[in-house]
Amino acid sequence: MDHDGIAEILTHNSGPDTELVRTECLWACELSNVVVVNPSPGARHAGTRPAWITHVNTIERAEALAAWVRDGGPGIAKPSPELGRIRTGAEIARTSNSGW
Repeated sequence: MDHDGIAEILTHNSGPDTELVRTECLWACELSNVVVVNPSPGARHAGTRPAWITHVNTIERAEALAAWVRDGGPGIAKPSPELGRIRTGAEIARTSNSGW
C-alpha cells in the first residue's frame, strides 16, 4: 500500500482549508487506513458528527475521499458510493480495543 501516495492525494486534493494529520492506529487498526473527516463549523453546529472512513488503502479511494471533502464533506455533500459505509467514532470505538 502506498501510504505516502495516499497522504499526498489527501493533502493536495482535499481543498485549501483542509489539513491532514497523520497518526498511528486510530483504535481500529484492522480497518486501516482510517481517515476521520471533521465537519465544517456550520455542519457541526447543525449536529453533524465527524465521519470515519475506513480502508482508505487505494489511490482511487483516496481520490474519492478528497473529492467529498473538497465538495463540503460531512453534513454538506453526499459521499461517493466508493467510500462505502461512513461510520461514527462511537461505532469504531466498539469495533476494537487495539491501542488502548
